[in-house]
Amino acid sequence: MSNNGLGNLDDLFLSAQDDGLTADTLDLVVSNLNGPTMMGPVGVPLDQLATNEVTLAMNIIDMSGSMSPHAADLMKAYNDHYLAAMLGSTAVDDILVSTILFNSDVTLLHGYVNLADAPRLTPQEFQPYGATALYDAVAGGLTNMVLYAQQLRQSGVMVRCIVMVYSDGDDNSSKQRAGDIKRTAQELLKQEIYTLAFVGFVTGQTQMGFRTGKQPDPVRQMADGIGFTEALRAGLNASELRRIFHMASQSTVQVSQGRAVAGVF
Repeated sequence: MSNNGLGNLDDLFLSAQDDGLTADTLDLVVSNLNGPTMMGPVGVPLDQLATNEVTLAMNIIDMSGSMSPHAADLMKAYNDHYLAAMLGSTAVDDILVSTILFNSDVTLLHGYVNLADAPRLTPQEFQPYGATALYDAVAGGLTNMVLYAQQLRQSGVMVRCIVMVYSDGDDNSSKQRAGDIKRTAQELLKQEIYTLAFVGFVTGQTQMGFRTGKQPDPVRQMADGIGFTEALRAGLNASELRRIFHMASQSTVQVSQGRAVAGVF
């Protein structure tokens, strides 16, 4: 495993156990230690933090083939209504953002960095193709967040965490199991520093069906399957993508201020 900046992992595991994390979470972390999200720096070094209160914002974004027609709109919404919106907020110095892209594979676009240093999405990075390894991506994202958050907490930094997963479909190619992620999510939520939200992109007949009660809400089902308490729906057009990424920016700012975000969702 390459140098990811986390230092002694044994010490992190011990401190995690002291903070109440059990085998359910630590087993998921261990199984992903050699995964693709751990191949680079997980977060900025401790001596580069500008504050002792940090909000970690993780984005896990679907880049499977079905997202191809919407790539330009998604990139613009993410760049202008998520990153830029938070850059202009009063919480700009308190938020570190990380982004993972996934299709058949999982790619860490970047570890936790200051908003001013967060790269924008471009066609060079966001190239939709392939299948949907949703569970692998979420497992990798939670692993990074748990380890980096634990490093910060061990160093006396107050940490809040928000995970936003964006996908237009069910998992169809992961090695990771939904049940393992759900158990971990439920344990993390007990710590009361985590906000876990799933954004499901729905269109056409699917959206009409659950709104009229003729079929179950697929977004709620997918969120429940991985233990995420917040389930949001959005269409795959420019205005809906702007809305959902703006909502994500607002929610992240609220989390950084120690405020509940359910009203925003």
